[in-house]
Amino acid sequence: MVWVIKAKHENGDGETAALELESEDGWLDANVRWDGCMEIHLYLVTEERRELSDTFHTCDLQGLIERLQSLDAVCRSFFESQEGGGEDEGRGDGGAADLMDQ
Repeated sequence: MVWVIKAKHENGDGETAALELESEDGWLDANVRWDGCMEIHLYLVTEERRELSDTFHTCDLQGLIERLQSLDAVCRSFFESQEGGGEDEGRGDGGAADLMDQ
């Protein structure tokens, strides 16, 4: 994925304090501060328009990525196990998908 820097914001010392970035496909943009905190915007992109769909704020991007990857793994494991004929067969999540039933 290619990111385009839309704007740079400088502090009083002339150092970059924040960036405004946008994905080349227009599906995401982010306002990122020097301390790693950021606001990420998700868009619904159609031929007619680009509409804001959701916003996330995080100061721990790597933690958010790890949680989303964990969510992806649990969901894949759960649904793939259903295709195999049994919910528990071949699961690598240690039963974590069972939490969805509670």
